[in-house]
Parts: sequence; C-alpha cells; structure tokens
Amino acid sequence: MDQPRVSAVEALSGTLSVAVTWIDGTRDVVDLSDPIRRFTMLRPLADPALFAKVKVVTWGWAIGWGEAEEPDLDYPADRLWQRAQDQRRAAA
Repeated sequence: MDQPRVSAVEALSGTLSVAVTWIDGTRDVVDLSDPIRRFTMLRPLADPALFAKVKVVTWGWAIGWGEAEEPDLDYPADRLWQRAQDQRRAAA
C-alpha cells in the first residue's frame, strides 16, 4: 500500500488492540500495548474506557482519541500499517 489510510477502526474489548479496515478493504488487528507502555504521551490509552473511544481522524491518515478535528491523542496510519506488517511477520 503506497499511502496507508484507515477507513474504519474499532477497539477490541479487553485488549489494547484495534481492528483496522484500510481503504483498500483489507483488515488487520494491531496490538498497540507496546507503544502505549513505552511512550509517555500514549500512556493515558491504558485506560480501557478511553481506549474504547478510538475513531478515524484526519481523513483516515490517523486514528485518534478525543475530538475528530483536533484529537487529544493520535496514532498515524503509516505507523499503524507498519506495526500491522511487523506483527503479521512475527506471527508467521
């Protein structure tokens, strides 16, 4: 995928993972527990109630938490896509 963009995202209950549907229709489950644990700015997402409020922001170029136009926290689609690829290779 040249420029990964997200068309839909859903938090998976009981985890720090999201189900992502990309604009080409493919779907990945991406575990975000490592970056949430490692990066101070993402640590608030360890709260299940906040994490569950994930949505597509900036026209699919990111997922975010907070206001759609100005999310409080976001995670870029290109990093999300790379993380999905890395996790897919690790599972193979």
